[in-house]
Amino acid sequence: MQLGPTLSLQNPVCLAAAPWQLPDNLGYERLGAIFTKTVIMEPQPGGRDGLIRVADSSLLNTTDRRTDGAEQLVQDHLPHLRRHGVPVLVSITAPGIPGFRKIARFLAREAAGQIAGVEIYISSATTQKGFDLTPRFVREATEAVRNELGDQAALVVKLPPWPDHVRALALGAQEGGATALAACNTLKALHLPDGGEPILGGLSGEALRPMALRCVYELAHDENLTLPVIGTGGIFTAQHVRDYLRCGAAAVQVATGEWLEPGLTARLATEWETAHNLTETNKAAWIS
Repeated sequence: MQLGPTLSLQNPVCLAAAPWQLPDNLGYERLGAIFTKTVIMEPQPGGRDGLIRVADSSLLNTTDRRTDGAEQLVQDHLPHLRRHGVPVLVSITAPGIPGFRKIARFLAREAAGQIAGVEIYISSATTQKGFDLTPRFVREATEAVRNELGDQAALVVKLPPWPDHVRALALGAQEGGATALAACNTLKALHLPDGGEPILGGLSGEALRPMALRCVYELAHDENLTLPVIGTGGIFTAQHVRDYLRCGAAAVQVATGEWLEPGLTARLATEWETAHNLTETNKAAWIS
């Protein structure tokens, strides 16, 4: 899969929201790419550890979790992730266009030559309604990051899990200079602990997969979209990888599965690598 002008993935299986410390002996060097946890320009303190298990294979990513800043990423975390020898893309978010421009400018200055590109995590604020997030905003955010990083950087735009609107948002990303799309990020949800106050956050894992598959299908079958699509949401098995590829994805990201089972992403990448070294007939059979 060609993710950017100068970036070709060796494997379609990628790690998303990567833990800052990855073991050296689990095979992460086989991955297509490592996408970092989403960072913002200035660190945000949080009152929780950030993840709550709401079902066997589903997590709530709490809105008040601690979020690292871009400076800490570059100084402390990036060297550890680069040790595995695969491309690293930094996932970034911001509350508005100036914020995206600022963090992209910082990364262009402080991490040039260390990262293969960025992932723009597109989301609306907790208090907003979904339709407040427009294709124009996506286009302008993408343009702002592209202008700071230059023409050669891989630029993946991760979109919300809204099948009815994802095509229009994707067109905005394409017009803004994205090199790939990712579908999708977390779904707004709420958890009610026994006797506790409601906890707001984003749902990931098993519960998200059917929605994410539909988003991938919508993007991959839109004749106006030419960008490759990365599928993400509830990937735990080789069959789940195949499901995304059958829906039109060119690659996948694993996040919740890795959190629940460290090393899962590397194992899935190894399974793909084994199939890829077989005949074309066997590779086609692996996908189908």
